[in-house]
Amino acid sequence: MHDGYLFTLGICGSAAEDDPAPEVLSALLGALPPVKRAAFLGELPAGQTDPLLAEIVADMRDAELIVIVTPATVPQLPARLNDLLRAAYAADLAGRYAALVAVGPYAQAVLHELRAAVATGGFVIASAFALVEDAPLPEAELRAAYTAARAALAPHALP
Repeated sequence: MHDGYLFTLGICGSAAEDDPAPEVLSALLGALPPVKRAAFLGELPAGQTDPLLAEIVADMRDAELIVIVTPATVPQLPARLNDLLRAAYAADLAGRYAALVAVGPYAQAVLHELRAAVATGGFVIASAFALVEDAPLPEAELRAAYTAARAALAPHALP
C-alpha cells in the first residue's frame, strides 16, 4: 500500500539561464505537493557521455508522475533530452504518467515530437501543452495530471 505523496520528477531539456523552460518547470513543480525532484539537462561537450543518464532513469522508474518541459527555440527536441527518452524506452518504464510542456516559438512541432517519443516509451500522457510567449502556465492542468496519476497508481496516497 502506498503511504505517502506521489513522487513527481521534473525533467527540463535546458539549464540555460536565458531559456524560459527551466523557469516554467520550477513554477509548475511548485504547484504540486512536496515530494519531487528536478533534473535540468544542460549542454554536454561533444563526445562526452551523459553522467546523469542512469540516475535520472532510476528516478523515472520510481516516479509516478514525470513532468517534462522542453525548450522549443528550434523545431526539434534537445539532443540530451532525446537521449534520455531513448534510455527510458530501453529501461521499459511503461505505465508512468507524464505531463508534457514545450516552450517557445516551435512549441507545437516540438510537442508533437515529444509526445511521440514519450508514447513510444509506453508512458501515459496525462497532459500536454505548447506554450508560446506570455502564455499562462498550465498549473491547474498539471494538478489534474497529478490527480489522475494518483487515482490510477496510488489511490491511497496523500493528496
